[in-house]
Amino acid sequence: MISNNSPGRLLIYIRGHKRAIKEGISMPWKSPLKSVMTIITLSICFYIPLFLWTLWLNYDKLKQSWQHQGSIAVFVQSSVNLKETGILLQEIKDKPIVESALLLNPNEIKQQLNQDEQLSQFIDLITAHELPTQISIKILQTTSVADIEYFVNELAINPQIEYVSYDKQWLNQLQALTNTLLQMARASALMFMLIIMVILGNTVTNEIAVHKSELRLLELIGASWAQVRRSFLYMGAFFGVYAGILAIIFLFISFWWLENITGSLVQNFSIDITLHGLNTIQIGIVIILSIFVTWLTARLTLSRSLS
Repeated sequence: MISNNSPGRLLIYIRGHKRAIKEGISMPWKSPLKSVMTIITLSICFYIPLFLWTLWLNYDKLKQSWQHQGSIAVFVQSSVNLKETGILLQEIKDKPIVESALLLNPNEIKQQLNQDEQLSQFIDLITAHELPTQISIKILQTTSVADIEYFVNELAINPQIEYVSYDKQWLNQLQALTNTLLQMARASALMFMLIIMVILGNTVTNEIAVHKSELRLLELIGASWAQVRRSFLYMGAFFGVYAGILAIIFLFISFWWLENITGSLVQNFSIDITLHGLNTIQIGIVIILSIFVTWLTARLTLSRSLS
């Protein structure tokens, strides 16, 4: 007959996990120096792909901003009168990829050139009637480079248009640099994931060797494999918590340091650059991913060592 005072299965399960959590927390700190070095190494392995990924997020936003700020300049033939220019302007505005189109008269073009320090000293040599009528076109931010090129080619064959100014090479270089940063982040994440598995796997293997007698005793008294591995899995998870938090601290320090560099870029090149770190949701995702990676590494190591 089972006593009414005997704990239920759920209570036993909860107590077992509480005990495993305590053991998982305390286990690494029996060798504090070694554990600290392991955590620092793991955090660096998390930090490098995290830094590249965050840099890519910032650069992708900056690229969209630069691409959005860039415009296509259409120079109208001098033989086209004002009425025909107005019709041409409306045709351009009706294009689905065009966000806005603005007609600039020669005086407005001259005023824009005056704002450039390098060109302002020569602008006095140019008279207003020597400057062509210009249509400044802003493209929708979601437009692909291929669609922009097709639109530019379409404008170039229009007999009313003398010349179309469009920096194709700049957009292609911008896109290539964006893709390079993303691929670097992915490659480094894969490489450092393997390093994490090796380092943490070695740590878990050493802990198993230290607790070999305790594990054999647990097997003798009928403990299941899940109960035997539980403490080591929690140890791996806590390594992920420590390393993830430290990697985020490294990231914020890096971006704080980079603010000085971006400040000089703003002053020298008049480029609006604002670096953004991770928000609360992204920080949570990083911590969860680091816990999952270290937990999975511990599980794979246990499967190999205790099989």
